[in-house]
Amino acid sequence: MGSYLIKRIISLIPILVGISILVFTILHLVPGDPASIMLGTEATPEAVAVLRAEMGLDKPLISQYLHWAGGLLQGDFGVSVHTGEEILPQILKRFLITLQLTIMAVVIGWTLAIPFGILSAIRSHSKTDKVIRILTLLGISVPNFAIGTLLLLGLSLYFNWFPPIDVVHFWDDPAEAFKVFILPAVTMGIVVAAGVMRMTRSAFMETMDKDFIRTARAKGNSQWTVVMGHALRNSSIPIVTIAGMQIGYLLGGSVIVEQLFSIPGLGQYVLDGIYQRDYPVVQGGVLFVALVFVLVNLIIDLIYTWIDPRIKY
Repeated sequence: MGSYLIKRIISLIPILVGISILVFTILHLVPGDPASIMLGTEATPEAVAVLRAEMGLDKPLISQYLHWAGGLLQGDFGVSVHTGEEILPQILKRFLITLQLTIMAVVIGWTLAIPFGILSAIRSHSKTDKVIRILTLLGISVPNFAIGTLLLLGLSLYFNWFPPIDVVHFWDDPAEAFKVFILPAVTMGIVVAAGVMRMTRSAFMETMDKDFIRTARAKGNSQWTVVMGHALRNSSIPIVTIAGMQIGYLLGGSVIVEQLFSIPGLGQYVLDGIYQRDYPVVQGGVLFVALVFVLVNLIIDLIYTWIDPRIKY
């Protein structure tokens, strides 16, 4: 296990280098000059040229990339060209907000997905199964911004309730934080639940046809024992895989949901950087998201060995 961890950590290096090069190149191909945007339309060419020199944008792309990459190796993500603030502290600050939102969304999603997915599988082709499958299809098909908008409109029009605007952390005030995050978490949780529910049903239906399930039933075990004691663990690998991918995406920042509910998370931070052509912010934010996504996948791989002891690394 130790050698596997070392190999996986080493393999992160070329992945992150490749992502950094790709993001850096794509950003500099996007139309728009940060210096011109910052100075406005009435700026003279001389003023724009001076600011470009101060920002290092007049240097060759390879020089700009090496300067940025050299700072990353020292833990320096640079400073925002728009605000002048250091980027890494802002990323970590916004990530904590996104992390709380993600945890709440995952709890909601899994609480709905696992039991209803199992119920759909053990009662396949029944009316219950058909209702659950229709709801799952709706959850996958309807965009999360539409779900969030409907929740906002419904609660504000019929219950005269609006979520608080100021973000509060759970460790500061759990009750107030719950009010802040509940609507965006439900919006994201519905999408999470739909994907996990569909995978749970598929995995359980495949497992329930296995010989060891028939043997467990032949021994006189109850349905609960068969499902929870035998089928659940043997169906978990595909469920954990899809769940891990969803967690990675959510931790990267659900841009649309954060924008809709005015949550100052990591996704909104990167989106603002794109609008403002703030290259260091976008580059640092995307690279941090990539690192989080890769680490989540590494954790999921390690969980496989706990679920199925036959898996060895």
